[in-house]
Amino acid sequence: MKILIANPGSTSYKCKLYDMTDMKILFQASVERIGDKEEGFYSFIFNDDEEIILKRKIPDYYSAIELTLETLKKKFSIEDVSAIGFKTVHAKGITGCVELSDNVLKAMEDFRLLAPVHTDLYITAISVFKKLLKKTPLIGLFETHFHKNIPPEAYMYGIPYKYYEEYGIRKYGFHGASHRFIGLRARELFSADKVISCHLGGSSSVCAIKDGWSIDVSMGMSPQSGLLNAKRVGDFDSFALLYLMEKENLSISEVGNILMSQSGIYGISCFSGDFRDIEKEMERGNKKAELAFKTYAYYVKRYIGEYLAVLNSADYIIFTAGAGQNSPALRKEILSNMENLGIILHDEKNSANPKEGLISTDESKIKVAIIPTNEEYIVAKEVQKFLKTN
Repeated sequence: MKILIANPGSTSYKCKLYDMTDMKILFQASVERIGDKEEGFYSFIFNDDEEIILKRKIPDYYSAIELTLETLKKKFSIEDVSAIGFKTVHAKGITGCVELSDNVLKAMEDFRLLAPVHTDLYITAISVFKKLLKKTPLIGLFETHFHKNIPPEAYMYGIPYKYYEEYGIRKYGFHGASHRFIGLRARELFSADKVISCHLGGSSSVCAIKDGWSIDVSMGMSPQSGLLNAKRVGDFDSFALLYLMEKENLSISEVGNILMSQSGIYGISCFSGDFRDIEKEMERGNKKAELAFKTYAYYVKRYIGEYLAVLNSADYIIFTAGAGQNSPALRKEILSNMENLGIILHDEKNSANPKEGLISTDESKIKVAIIPTNEEYIVAKEVQKFLKTN
């Protein structure tokens, strides 16, 4: 069985073709700068061949996806692709692994306001595949599925209960495929049953994992809540929002734009939401960059503390995703002054920045490690399970 995993981004598109017998990646491709007036970049690789990188104009998503499929056809038949898998985000009343029917797309539209950028990208990509591959099943694994076991006391908000009943207003949680992979890999590597997974990057969340499943997560009904993100707000007092709207006379769409594209790390630093830029500016003495860095690290530390209480301690704290895997300074800031909780970072191991492995001392009661996430692997496995049972 072969499954193609599609991963749309705001101006990019990536895909991987898996052979499900051994999880070998047979083909992968990346398209960058979709819709750019200048030339975009297209790269692809078959099996263990050399990567090929081309420059060309890629006007829209249709062209990007069509380009990758035409390349894939040079060595594989589309008829041999059992399904296209997507890491879909949110849909009203739907979670788990499902076929992306018109009803499911309508449910995604119903919750669009909660994750507009993600939802628009996935609906666009799904629509293109429906036109190009009319006979191939399109399957989505919703990010909320990993958080299905979060107890009611952890997912309820303190609003009138009727709004939960009528509109489904509650915590759902996201980054499900990433946190699930971390939970599985931590159990495989370290036999860890209680894990705090820190997915830290442009989009960030912390998750409490017990026996392989989420029991709480920092993101709420939308991916906008919880930790600061690159440009998304994170936790924010709802009445502070009402106050801001009144003072600035803001509409819902205007305040939505502020919260999703002008806030987070970018909002505090006033120049970037990328930790590579933030750390460079900190070295130059930029105080706003330092404030953004420390604020973000404090939020992560606070959620780790919460989940140590929820889990009654933890076996491992795992760092993953762009900043989590690649910033020793960020990890050190987050875990500083936590020795009394049994968390002791090993400075040399942390600075060495291993691709995967331990970065805590032998004396650390709660171990700390880096594990690269693999969301596509989780989606592919769930799509395979869906195809076998449906």
